[in-house]
Amino acid sequence: MARESYSFTCRYGAFTVRFDFEAAPETSAYFARAFATPDFVDASIFRIVTQANSSLHASVPIEVIQFGLEYDGTGPLDRIAHEGTDRTGLRHIRWAVSAARYGKGEAYPSCFICMRDEPELDSGGKRHDDGAGFAVFGRVTAGFETLERVFAQAESEDFLRETVPIELH
Repeated sequence: MARESYSFTCRYGAFTVRFDFEAAPETSAYFARAFATPDFVDASIFRIVTQANSSLHASVPIEVIQFGLEYDGTGPLDRIAHEGTDRTGLRHIRWAVSAARYGKGEAYPSCFICMRDEPELDSGGKRHDDGAGFAVFGRVTAGFETLERVFAQAESEDFLRETVPIELH
């Protein structure tokens, strides 16, 4: 069975994410596999979205930190079941961890941490055009101060000019 918790370090400190395999089994399993791949050594924090710098859907501002492997727009996306908040009962509340996506069920090894409650990311929310929201699959359980330090590094644009490498432990 896959691990339930994953710890990461970066130059700002460490943080831990705990998966919710019971509520979001497919999304949790997808990220457990993604974190175990050799490619994940290239993972980083590459996007910090604030109310002031959102390049996508600026009319629905959010505050999140996105990490993992950045998708360059080439190649196929992974197909997984969309475990939206209407299905799992999980919500995009502060410290929730959720899967980044393009279309419904189109994933890549990147996820984001909510830095505040984000109801517009839930099913029926306005952040994604299709209204399906995003799939929460875990929570931050340690390293809150680290993530606050990371969030304080937000730039004028949401995609960072210099990514922050992370290491999985």
